[in-house]
Amino acid sequence: MKFTGDPDGIEALKRMREERKDYLKYLVTEVRTNFDHTTSFKDKDVSYKIVMDPQTGTLDVQKK
Repeated sequence: MKFTGDPDGIEALKRMREERKDYLKYLVTEVRTNFDHTTSFKDKDVSYKIVMDPQTGTLDVQKK
């Protein structure tokens, strides 16, 4: 799984991998199974959106 997009959002996901691994797994499952292939999360009062490209599996992290 490859993350692209906003560097701050990607760093937040890396921290999440260390601190809240279950929540990161939830987000990845959510983005894969959601009909529009998107999900959102918040880190330090900044909202991010993850968008999955279903053909490549790439996850694009964007600020909301």
